[in-house]
Formats: sequence, C-alpha cells, structure tokens
Amino acid sequence: MSLSRAVARLAYPAGPFTRSVSRSSTLRRAAPVFRVKRNQRRLLTVKHDPSLSYIPDIDAIVDKIRRCIPTANVGALHQQFYGLFRVLGEERKDEPTAPPLKEKEIHDVLSLLAESGRHHDLDMVMKILVDFPILCGVEVGVKVYNVILRGLIANGNPQTIFNWLMNMPQKPKNITPTLLQWHMFFEWCAESGQVGVLQHSVSKMHRSGRRPTIKTFEILFNALFDTGASIKKIHEALDIMEHTSLTYDENFAKFLYDGFVKLGLTDRAQEMKDNYWKRFSKRSRTTDPNMIEWTESIEKEAENKGIAAAVTLCKSLQKDGFKFSSHTLTLLIRHTHRLEHLRYAEAELHLKASIIHWAILISNAVRIGDLTGALSIYEESKSAGITPGTPLVHPIVNALCTTLDDAAIDRALGLYKDLAEAAPITHSKQELQPPGRRHSSGPDANLYNILFLAFGASKNVKKYFPIALSLLEDMEARNFELNSPMAVSSLAIIVMRCASSFDDALKAYKRICKRPNAPPLDAKGYQAILHTLTQLSFGDYERLPSVWHYFEVVKDMRARGVEITAPVYTILLRHLALLSGELPPEERDALAAAVRRVHDHLTLDPSFTPDTVLWNQLMDTYQRVGLFAEAYRVWETLFITGRFNQASVAIIIDACGFANAWPMAAQVCLKLTKLGFKFNLRTWNTWIECMCRVGKLDDALKVVCLEMGKDQPNIAPDVHTVKVLLSFAARTNQQDEVMDRIKRYLPQLWHTLPTELDSYSIKERTTAVDSE
Repeated sequence: MSLSRAVARLAYPAGPFTRSVSRSSTLRRAAPVFRVKRNQRRLLTVKHDPSLSYIPDIDAIVDKIRRCIPTANVGALHQQFYGLFRVLGEERKDEPTAPPLKEKEIHDVLSLLAESGRHHDLDMVMKILVDFPILCGVEVGVKVYNVILRGLIANGNPQTIFNWLMNMPQKPKNITPTLLQWHMFFEWCAESGQVGVLQHSVSKMHRSGRRPTIKTFEILFNALFDTGASIKKIHEALDIMEHTSLTYDENFAKFLYDGFVKLGLTDRAQEMKDNYWKRFSKRSRTTDPNMIEWTESIEKEAENKGIAAAVTLCKSLQKDGFKFSSHTLTLLIRHTHRLEHLRYAEAELHLKASIIHWAILISNAVRIGDLTGALSIYEESKSAGITPGTPLVHPIVNALCTTLDDAAIDRALGLYKDLAEAAPITHSKQELQPPGRRHSSGPDANLYNILFLAFGASKNVKKYFPIALSLLEDMEARNFELNSPMAVSSLAIIVMRCASSFDDALKAYKRICKRPNAPPLDAKGYQAILHTLTQLSFGDYERLPSVWHYFEVVKDMRARGVEITAPVYTILLRHLALLSGELPPEERDALAAAVRRVHDHLTLDPSFTPDTVLWNQLMDTYQRVGLFAEAYRVWETLFITGRFNQASVAIIIDACGFANAWPMAAQVCLKLTKLGFKFNLRTWNTWIECMCRVGKLDDALKVVCLEMGKDQPNIAPDVHTVKVLLSFAARTNQQDEVMDRIKRYLPQLWHTLPTELDSYSIKERTTAVDSE
C-alpha cells in the first residue's frame, strides 16, 4: 500500500474503527479527496476471526523466526524475539527449558541484524548475546563475534565497526577482539578506500587489548601505496608504528622500499628504508627461532586455555632450555584482569611482578569496565611494595574522569596526589620534559590534560578552579608545557565558567588561548569553547547565549586558519532549540531573533556550504521556537534541491503537527510519494504523531493497523507507535479502544508490549482474542 493512498484516505472517517475524535471542519475539508478501497473498508467491520489471534507458544514463535531468516525480515525478527524473550522469561520461573533454536540459526539472525546495523538492531544483538546459552545451548565465543563482524562489514559503516571492536571487551564474555578480526576490518577499509579510517583505527586498536603487528602495518602501508598517499601521510603512519613495541624487521624494510618504487619514487625509497632502520634498529629482539616460537605459544596458550595451562606449558618448555623471566610473566597475564592469576604465576614460576605487570592487570580491568576491580588492584599493588607510577595511575584516572562525577574526580585527584608524592618536585634545574615519553615516574603532561578536561566539564567548576591553578603551578614546576590544544581549551573553559558575564568569559578565553607559549587551538578545541559559550547564563538578564560573542570566537577560528564546518553552527542551533522548551513566553521573541541572526551568519558565510544535517538542524530549531513559516521555507529549499533525507521529512512533518497545519503535512507527503520516497520507521511514527496532534486519532489508528509499512518488509508498527497513540488517546479517554484494535489487528505487536506503557496497564494477555 503506497503512502499516497494512506494520506488520501484520511479525508474519510474510520467508520466503526473507534469513536470519532472531535476536530474542526477546516481540518476535515483539508485532506485530499481519495477513497478507501471496498475490501479494506470491509476489514474494519467484519467479525474478528479467532484463528488470527497470536498464541504465545515457543514452537510457534520459533517457526516464525525460521521463516523470517530466509526473507531477511528484520522487523519481524525484532517482534518475534521480543515475544520469545517474554515467553522464555515466564517459563524459566517454573523450570528450565530446552534451547529453542540451533546455533546456526542464531548466527543467521545475528548476521541479519548486524547487516541492518541500526541502533535498535545492535541493541537486539546485545540482548541475544546475553541470552545466547539459553537460546541455543552454546556459550558466546570468538566464532559468534566473527559472524557479527562480518554482518557489520556488509552494512558498511566504518565508525560502527570500529566502535564494536573497541567495546568488545565490555560485551558478553569480555572477549578481546582477535588480530584476525581487526585485520578483517582493516582489509575492508583498504578495499573500500577508507584509508583515513584505517590509519586512525590502527593507532587506537591497542586500547581494545590487541596490539598491532607487522602484518597490521603491511595492510596500512599497502593501502597508502595503492591510493598514492603523500609522503607526509606515510611518515605519519611510521610515527604510529614507532609508538608500538615492534622491532626492526628486514622483510618490512624491503616492503617499504618496494612500495616507494611502486609509487614511482625510487629516489625516496632508500631514504625511507634508512629512516625505518634508524627508528627501529636499536630495539632489541631475540633472533633465536626457538625463543620466538616459545613466547608465541605461551601467549596463545594463556589467552585460549587459561593461566594454569600456560604455566604448565612454561614448565614443560623449561626442559628444552626455556628460561623464565619477567617477560614470561607479561606473556601469561597480558589478557587477564584477575589478581589471582598474577599471584598464581608468581608462585608457580618463582617470579616477582613489577609495576608493568600490575599495570597490565589494571588496564585490562578498566578495559572491561571493572573500575572497582582496577582500584582494588591498585591498592593491592601498593601493599605489595609497588611505588605508584604513571602506568598504574593513568588508566584509572582516565576512567574516573570520564564519569564527570565529583566523587570520581576527587578520587582521581587522590591518585594524582599518590603519584606526586612518590615523585616529589626537586628544586634543582630540570630539563623540559618531552611530550612523547611513554612512561613517567611522576605525573606527566597527559595526566594534567585529563584532569583539566574533567574540571572544565564538572557541574561544580568553581570548586575545581583553585585546584586547577594549583596543578598548573605543579605542572610548570615539573617543567611540563601545555602542549595539547585540548588542555588549553579545558583551562579556558574552567575560567570562562567562573566568569560573571559574556564579556568576562570572552576575555578569559582570549587570555588563556592567546598566551605566547600556548599551542594554537584545533577544530576540536574551538568547538569545546563554542559549546561552553552556549551553556553560559548570567542571572535573569543574560540567559540566552550571546550570538555576538559566539561569532567572535568563530572569527578567531578563521583568522587562525581553522576550517569552518557544520558543527560550528549546529552547536549553537541545537542549544537554541533546547532553550525553546525552557524559557518563559516573554523571552520567545529574543530567542527567535537569535535563531534568525544565526541564519544570517550562515547565509553570509562565503567560506562554507551547509550540508543537509545543518539545514535540518536549522529547520528543527525554527519550528521549535515557533517560526513555522521559516521552517517550511528551509524545507522547500531542501525539497527543490533534492538534498533532503528521512530526518528532513520527519522534522517538517513534526513542524506541521505542532503548527496544526494538516494541509501542509498532507501536501508534503503527496509530493514525496510522487518521487517514490518511502518512510523509514521513525518518519512513519512522526507521521502518526502528526495526525494525532491535528485531531485525527481515528485515522492514525487506521493507518497503524492497516497501512503502515505494508509494502516495506522491514517496517512495522513498534512500541513507540503504540506510545504515541496512547498519549493522544488519553486526552479523550480512549486508551482501551486503541489497545483493543492493536490487540485485534496487530496481535504479534500486542504480545511484545510491556505490561505497562506510560502509566497505562495493559490487561493480562490470553492465548486467544475474544471475537465480538
């Protein structure tokens, strides 16, 4: 069923579907004149067939799931799995049930969901992983994560794939992504031309618990050579490699030489090979093939079979000449966060753990999200006689400061104090500390940067203002410079948030950011400053963001040569939109004027061409501050130029609903259907809400039950759709009638609903729906 027909039918009442909701004659005349087909009008009046009722039976649900897999009906899979989880939950209360599905079937479902790749698809993936043993009787392992990864790669969103791999240690079973999984992603990046994503991901992958290898960098450099990358980019990749623990490899040196020859840069090939030798040749590496084989086998044994098996392997290799060392302990605990594993390895091999081994445990605990465990290991390390050092403290401080909770920040300051006391400031002249040192005996520049960032984001910034000044003095006494643009912007934000007016805030920003030795702010630093300006308010007279002060900072960006991009405008527009629901009516005119001034700046900016996301934000902000005509003009510009997307459509339909402009909403949809444009689920739900908002609850309910997504396999009404209907039905006391129709015409959806929706209690479900 086309959307145009669904729109057209709204000129006519829903018949006996539900009692009519009062609405004005103007609205009634506004809808397009088309008629409902006879066979579908009859559906509303025929007596209900009990055979259509949804039966909450595991076998029936599983059968439907099996039928959905070959057709890749993701929407239906969502509904069936919600029903399956509900029934399994109820049956588990009585007695254990046999796994309803086979492992291969669950793999197929996960593959489809991952390939679809939307947020709620990945939420369902997580639900399935949590209940994986119950669903198919098998524990979650690397194999199932391979299936999901292949699906995500088929979906083709590099950021989603990167986030998934980085967060795997915090997902069910706390599995560290394998080297093979990272390489699957990297090879896809190379094949699809995502070289920038590839290079960034290689630089960050160690944070997931998996270090890059020579093979990793072969993939990266191959991609750079294949795309004809600049010499600068190649040197940046070599910089990333230098920050790893990799040693010189003669084969890789030849690989680099051949790559430059491939680029037609034969004269630079030997130079690059020599550069690689200079950077890496001094790093020691055993050339004994037996030792190489032994260390690799010990690490694999520890990761795949556990600490006890790996210790047993060490003892057996000792007979062949293998000697235990501190590095052996590193191999054994590299992939564990459990203190008892370290204690066991120490006792069995008669080795003493160093600060590095304790730091590995702490980092692994933080990586899987066990901050309490990391703090406990830290305290145990001190009891074991380990002096606090940056490798121990840094990962915990970083995790604590991301919570933006004052108690967590105070705990981080306590750790900083431990570190500072362990390495007191000496009054003798010190050399300026290089920013790239891997480890420090005391606080390092990066630790100060993290703390400044947390202070600037704290709700209680005035509490941390004097502490920030004290830390800045300590930093200077230790001969550390503010070498990070984000550290500079964080300090500026702290001072700005303690200002008494917008003028003072702007002066504070300039005082910090324009110091002679301060590094220039980058785009990210400027955006943080701009975001802070939108959040400032000073009493009753300066509650709105100052557009003038905001664009003074933007002017500085241009002067510094920093590119003006869409976030420069969306930061301010988004905040103005949020303020529309908070300010009293007498300030609405000033808010509307502010939005218009932002639009003027946007229009007059010759250096920047707005994208669809920015136009959408402007349109949404206009409609939220009550300027529907301006919002509609933005929509017309997007429509005429063909630059609109699903979000654009949802915004303008929402605007029509709030403006009570049903004729405009109908016109928008009819124009879209002529282009063959199909609504996604969010836009459908916005359309339903628009109908309800203009007084067409009857028609909205009819569309939900009979029209919504009928010609779109992966679109179907969901819980949010029902919430929208109920919220408007509550105004005329029609919730029971709405739910009766959902139960009658959408039994599968009805069965997946929670027992309570927005304070409305859904009646006890039965195995059959009573006929009228």
